[in-house]
Amino acid sequence: MNINDIIHGFKLIKKDRVKEAASDTFEFVHVKSGARLLYLKNKDDNKVFSIAFRTPPEDDTGVAHIIEHSTLCGSRKFPLKEPFVELVKGSLNTFLNAMTYPDKTVYPVASCNDKDFHNLMDVYLDAVFYPVMLDNPEILMQEGWHYEIGQEDEPLKYSGVVYNEMKGALSSPDDLLSNEVMRALYPDNTYANESGGNPAAIPDLTYDQFKEFHRKYYSPANSYIYLYGDMDIEEKLKFIDEEYLSHFDIVEVDSAINSQKAFAEIKQVVADYPIGEEEKEEEKTFLSYSVVTDDSEDMDELVALSILEDALVKNQAAPLRKALLDAEIGKDVSSVYELDILQPFFSIEVNGSEPQKADKFVQIIHDCLAKLVENGVDRELLEGVLNRHEFRLRESDFGSAPKGLIYNLTILRSWLYDKDPLMMLRYEDVLVSLREKLSTSYYEDLIRDKLLNNKFGALVVLKPNKTMAAQREKKLAETLAEIKGQMTNEEIQGLIDAAKKLKIRQQTPDSPEALATIPLLKISDINPKSREFPIEERNVDGVKVLLSDVDTKGIIYYNLYFDMEVIPQSLLPYAFLFSELLGQVDTKQNSYAELSKKLVFYTGGMAVDVDVFPAFNNPDKFKAFFLLNSKVFYRNLSQGMALMGEIINDSLFDDTKRLKELLAQTRADMEMSMLNSSVGVARSRLLSFMSKDGVFSEIGELSLYPVVKDITDNFADKIDDFKEKMYQVKELLFSNKRLTIGVTMPKADYGLFEQELKGLISQLKENKLADQAPVQNYDLPVVSQKEGLMSSSQVQYVGKGANLIKLGHKMTGSLRVMEVMLKYEYFWIKIRVQGGAYGAMTHIGNNGNLVFISYRDPNLTETIDTFNGTADFLRNFEADEREMTKYIIGTISNVDTPLTPRQIGRCAQNMYFNGRTQADRQKIRDEILATKPQDIRDLAVAIDDCMKADIICVFGNERVLKDKQVIFDKLTKVMD
Repeated sequence: MNINDIIHGFKLIKKDRVKEAASDTFEFVHVKSGARLLYLKNKDDNKVFSIAFRTPPEDDTGVAHIIEHSTLCGSRKFPLKEPFVELVKGSLNTFLNAMTYPDKTVYPVASCNDKDFHNLMDVYLDAVFYPVMLDNPEILMQEGWHYEIGQEDEPLKYSGVVYNEMKGALSSPDDLLSNEVMRALYPDNTYANESGGNPAAIPDLTYDQFKEFHRKYYSPANSYIYLYGDMDIEEKLKFIDEEYLSHFDIVEVDSAINSQKAFAEIKQVVADYPIGEEEKEEEKTFLSYSVVTDDSEDMDELVALSILEDALVKNQAAPLRKALLDAEIGKDVSSVYELDILQPFFSIEVNGSEPQKADKFVQIIHDCLAKLVENGVDRELLEGVLNRHEFRLRESDFGSAPKGLIYNLTILRSWLYDKDPLMMLRYEDVLVSLREKLSTSYYEDLIRDKLLNNKFGALVVLKPNKTMAAQREKKLAETLAEIKGQMTNEEIQGLIDAAKKLKIRQQTPDSPEALATIPLLKISDINPKSREFPIEERNVDGVKVLLSDVDTKGIIYYNLYFDMEVIPQSLLPYAFLFSELLGQVDTKQNSYAELSKKLVFYTGGMAVDVDVFPAFNNPDKFKAFFLLNSKVFYRNLSQGMALMGEIINDSLFDDTKRLKELLAQTRADMEMSMLNSSVGVARSRLLSFMSKDGVFSEIGELSLYPVVKDITDNFADKIDDFKEKMYQVKELLFSNKRLTIGVTMPKADYGLFEQELKGLISQLKENKLADQAPVQNYDLPVVSQKEGLMSSSQVQYVGKGANLIKLGHKMTGSLRVMEVMLKYEYFWIKIRVQGGAYGAMTHIGNNGNLVFISYRDPNLTETIDTFNGTADFLRNFEADEREMTKYIIGTISNVDTPLTPRQIGRCAQNMYFNGRTQADRQKIRDEILATKPQDIRDLAVAIDDCMKADIICVFGNERVLKDKQVIFDKLTKVMD
């Protein structure tokens, strides 16, 4: 393809090579419709397609977010109620979702199967250009908002998926703080508006406004189409042109995002966030100091500010972080460098503070930055952070997200604003330039100009308010009562009829003809063989080494597992706390700040955790390990291993001031987790009512909070005992007799690792206390119960489950098919579509633990009733061959998710410790592929037994839980 060639309606305007993404790039414009298209050609078989639109909101109704949901509720070629769900149930996708940002909406899909990839593209393109929602107001009612009323004498309620999702999102002080910061920094442009929707404003959205927003912005001329991976690009261009873009002409779309005019002075904003009525307000204020670094195409500057964020705030040696903690401004310090908008901003945030500390907060920031400008930033720290940044860029490990998807989102950071779409992917020359600038005043000048002397910013103080939630509920009730009071009987009956009509639509199955429009693979398209995870046992000086032979592109991933079996039960909470502190305290050789600098200089990261491995098919057995893991380039293995040895052998727990800081941070992190990861809190607690591994793991979850609270509240009295316990844990844990090492790297290079490993093992030989310590027999009673966890959340996370094996049932592949079926069929319809929750999921552990749990749920008893009705749904399950094929393919899609080299190694190690063999995995896969409707119906007995066990945990609103107190054995406040 040559420049100015027209290929199937697409004119090639630029060709290039991005070596950092190992891709040849082709930039097109579609001549007739004006659509932009960028293709990254490479050898990655995990292909990605995405179409994005610039969608700047003008208010807080969440119209962009609601349309993102609604476009996937049926289209011209695929006239089902939920084509998205049908795809999730029945495709081999490796990613399938849609995302709303402050100024854009993105619809990405990915798959390793070319036929599947084509199908996904077709459904998504039809959805965005020809959605049924434009002719069906009930879709806005379902996905956005509607009045919910069943009888004339009932009060009005608001319901809708996005309405309830945003009630949950805006229960989090993190999200509320982000909201206030954006509003303060960008009062005159689109970023002042909540693109996700504010529940107070969502009911202002009319159907006409909804349709007009789509008409205005969902035009090819306002689109950004992206293709990535190993594919026949001409075939794809031909399909996109003939089926879609050739039917549109270029139109003018006014989607430009206006720049915010800079301020003459820093703005100040004070706002509230809700906490529980009986929570304490002390030390729960959030402070944020933000400056707009402005629109720039200078990649050196953009990356340098990312480097400075790490060096100033995120690293344990960071001077600004240290200054704020030393001054006791708050419990923890964090930062945000937001690049996903037109004018990026840099935020420094403190939580666990007080409103009256705001001025001091700003003063310390200014004083610290001024000192750094005058005296210079520590070059060793800067170079170390630069090395870590390079490591992350070269590794390109984005967890479960396809690499091509992350490249797409990175590209949109410039492409959306009419800049070079590839500029954000290029880093080689930038890294060279930024290293050269270490010998100049470049970084200090950047701090002075962009952070210290920059008046284009805002100070936001977010205070806790005990009465805010109740006042909000009262105001909402009054508003709804007033609205209803102004209605005639006919109008009220109209709402009742509309709600009934919506429910009928939701309950009516799609016709076989409509379902048949969704393209479907065949079982023969699936590899019948289960993926193998390479692992080979070796022995190095008496220590077992588990080697996974994987091409890691010059990186070594290694994990040290110390068996925790000798830690007395009374010390277990402190072992979990030990994992929070290790690596962040002084050692005999280095202060914690110097240690942190060396870690970023020589490694790609070092983490510490407690890892619990439930035994395969046995709910009463598990293995618990204290885990240290790291990753290094080959050239830094010696230094990385030496640092690991230093942390293990020579960590000190003597610095009272440092321990106070770390414990305060741990407490603050736990409190934020309760609000931001509420579903995880509920799930962990629920599992502790089912099996011994669940009880053990919970010691380090919600059950740890009272321990941390007691130590931090009574620090002077507790610190000496705490220090002693840290040393006890350290002395008991670290012995080579209870050490297993996992390493992921090419087998051909393993000798390098073994050579360095011998030195580390030799340091662990002399530990008589640990070697002679008795193995503990833990008393971990599993008590089935029903608990409500009370918080200020506006929504619930409703969990119910039991252990299948304990109830006499077997683990089978059909259970995996059932997981998909429930999540995207029964639970989707009952809990999301009809109930208005964001969703619900099923989790079945290899030890038999079964969990049903809802997410951002306005309901409680109704969801429990739905869970209880699962067995009846299964008993009556019917499906033809096509339907069963769909569920099986969707299940295999979850099983066959592409993995990074690091993940492959961890999976192999997990299987080893769980006692799960390749034959076990193959058996489950065979059963998945052979699942028939009768196998699903046969599961009804097992699920019925689980629901009758009546094990419940609900994390939710304090008032709602108290109103339903009869459901629970006990109610627990998650925070004081």
